Parts: sequence; C-alpha cells; structure tokens
Amino acid sequence: MITTIEKNVFEGEGLARFEGQTVFIKGVIEGEVVEFSIIKKYKNYTKAKLEKIITKSPHRITPKCPLSNCCGGCDFGFIDYDYQAKIKENIIKEIFQNFENVNFLPFIKSPLVYNYRAKTQYPATDTKNSKRVILGYYKEKTHDIINIKYCPIQPEIVDKIIEFIRNNWIFGCYHEKEHKGLLRHVNIRISTTNNDILLTLVLNSKTKPDIKNFTSRIISEFPQIKGVFVNLNPDKTNKITGDKTYLIQGVDYIIQNLGKFRYKLGGNSFFQVNPHCAELLFENAKKLIKNKGNLLDLYGGSGVIGIFMSDSVDKICLVEENEESIALAKENYKLNNIDNFEIINSKAKECIQKFEKEKIMFENIIIDPPRKGADEETLSGISKLTKNIIYISCNPMTLRRDSLFLIQKGFKLKSVQGADMFPNTHHIECIAHFEAGENA
Repeated sequence: MITTIEKNVFEGEGLARFEGQTVFIKGVIEGEVVEFSIIKKYKNYTKAKLEKIITKSPHRITPKCPLSNCCGGCDFGFIDYDYQAKIKENIIKEIFQNFENVNFLPFIKSPLVYNYRAKTQYPATDTKNSKRVILGYYKEKTHDIINIKYCPIQPEIVDKIIEFIRNNWIFGCYHEKEHKGLLRHVNIRISTTNNDILLTLVLNSKTKPDIKNFTSRIISEFPQIKGVFVNLNPDKTNKITGDKTYLIQGVDYIIQNLGKFRYKLGGNSFFQVNPHCAELLFENAKKLIKNKGNLLDLYGGSGVIGIFMSDSVDKICLVEENEESIALAKENYKLNNIDNFEIINSKAKECIQKFEKEKIMFENIIIDPPRKGADEETLSGISKLTKNIIYISCNPMTLRRDSLFLIQKGFKLKSVQGADMFPNTHHIECIAHFEAGENA
C-alpha cells in the first residue's frame, strides 16, 4: 500500500489518507511518498508501519544515534534541525488555529541540538546467567531495556560514567517481574555552568547498603562527580525514586546558572533538562509580566522561574507542595540575595481557594503545571485573582484544553510561543499569555 504524507501532527506521526481513512505512520516527513503496512484499524483512523520510502524528503538525514530505530527516544533524529523546528511551530499553530486573534510568537530554537540534556535517568537490569549489567532507555512501549553506550543528546561524560558502572557494579541489578535485585536506576545530573555532576543510585532496598568502596572509585575516576547519593525504592512501582535519599560521599548540591541567576540543584531537584533553552524560554516569559506588582509562582518547585522573574516584580509568592523543593527554594532565594518573596507549602488548588476566600490579588500569575495540566478548580480560582496569566506548558494539548477553560472564565488568549526544549524529539514546550477580557 502506498500513500503520500500530508503533514506531521502532534506527537510527531505523519498523517496520510488511504481509501477514505486517516492513517498515522511513524518515522516519516511531510511530502514523502511511502509504502506502509497496517498495524491496527480503529473506527476513525488506522495505525500503520513504514515499510519503504519511495520519495524521500530533502529534510531527511541519517540519525546520529545508531540505536535510533530500536530506542525511539529521538523520534525526530532523522529530520534536519531547522525543519524539526518548523514542524513543531506548525503543530502549535494547528492546535490553536480556531482561537481568535492569537499572536503566534517566533519559535524558540535550542542553542544546542546535541549534548543538551543535563539530566539522565537510566533503568538498570542484568543478564540472568552472566550478570552483565544493562543500562539504557526502555524500548518504546515496552519495559525491555536497550543497552545504550552512546547517546548524542547528552554530554559525552554521561556515556563514560555509565560504562564505568556497567563494568564495575558487582552488587546485582533489578528484575522488574521478580521484584528482585539491587540497582534499579542510575540518575545523573550535570551543571552546564561548570560541568559538575551529581550521581544518584536508586536501589531496591529498605536499608542503606555499604557501597562506599564503589563510590570512592567512581569519584576517583571522574572528579567531575561532586556528590553521590543512594535513593531507596523498595516498592513494586513504576515510580523512579523512593522517599528516602542519602548522601554517600561528596556534596549534596551543584550550581547551575541561568542568566545572572544561580541555582542550587540537588540529586532529585526538578530543573529543566535543557538549561540553554530554558534561559531563552524564561526570558521570553518575562516579557509578558505586566505592571510589576505581586507575582504568584504556582507549582513553583525550587524557585527557578520566580527567581528569574524577580527583577521585574515587586514581590514573589511561591506555592509548592513538595517539601524538598521548598527547602531548596529558600536556599536559592538566599543564594541570589532576593528577599522580596514568600513561600507557601501547599497544594496549588488548596492555596488558590484560600487566596480566593481572603480576596488576595496578584498583578501577575505564572503557572508551570505537570504534563497533565492544571485542574479546573485551580484555573477557576486563579481567574479571579489576576488579570494577567503566563502559562508554561510541556504539553500543547492540555494547554489547549486549559486555554478553552480560561476563555470561558473571561480571559483572552493573547499569544502562544513554542520552544524546543527537546531537540530531536517530538516534544514541544509552550508559553501562553492570557489577559482578562473587558467583562472579566
């Protein structure tokens, strides 16, 4: 069966038509003529597999990663970078095409196309007989681990550290089905400011094991590693880390700069995985601040966004439910000599309800919710607390849903701007700007 790809759509697939049916095919580019086979037919569409490229796009390149087909993580790695950015920009415009008078601001490209990923989380296992350690990413839609020795989107030092662990870890690795074995994940965080590294070993254990000899050896081999943690995760769960983390050796944080601001990062801290692009993203978000005044930093984490906005507002109120992030936020404000802030340890919805009840208003509210977006109660509450909302999203579809809700509450979607936080993948970050309408 042969068809022509009409366009690339959300999550990167190519959309085509065949015998009156919409067909979705991975690994293709708009304009290509391809041969395909059917994977599964649904009521309104068909999932298909690429079998052969008959007419190749001029934007198709050879992926830098030799495991790109079986890994699937860099699912845009076969497209030249400028065209990747164009596809993502077009996807955003299509998602928001039915919104009135939206200004689509220029797409923010990543300064780095490769070696940009400052945080790596590799699941671990080992072979049954030889006990050879396997570290890598899960094969798409499976829990089979691909043994990755080279990943072009992360710094080269990560490959070297992983290879050292592969060759020197003697304590056994995790097997998910049996829920047995010690090493579950290896997490590596790098500061792009000074190349300092924090290493976290996630272990299937209720107690802290004695691995000091191993950690001493790896720090000796890689002086860039400033701290090694052990995280205990004995539960049968898909969650990567458990609740208890111990510093085994070295220091418990590294410093990451964004613009003129400095941030302490711990082993489990949330921080954008592409700091180079994050700085551009935040600079553009800052331009949307109106009238200074008080800024509510909702889902504020360790204070990254609020601190970046601090020189454009009079006061920041950070709301975050994670206590570890709260502690780090306090340190980050202190590190940057910022004292015009308040930190509230609370779930977003509960805090917003309290503000609403007490009629506490903000000149600006900035939200950066999880991938699932914000819940309606939270959105409804913030719509009553401000006239200016800046929404940073890692999922354009949940952003679209939440935008429709805010519009129902009297706001206007003024602008949307895409950012490429994850080059060579289909993922898209967005900044959306809302202002209260005349009747809000």
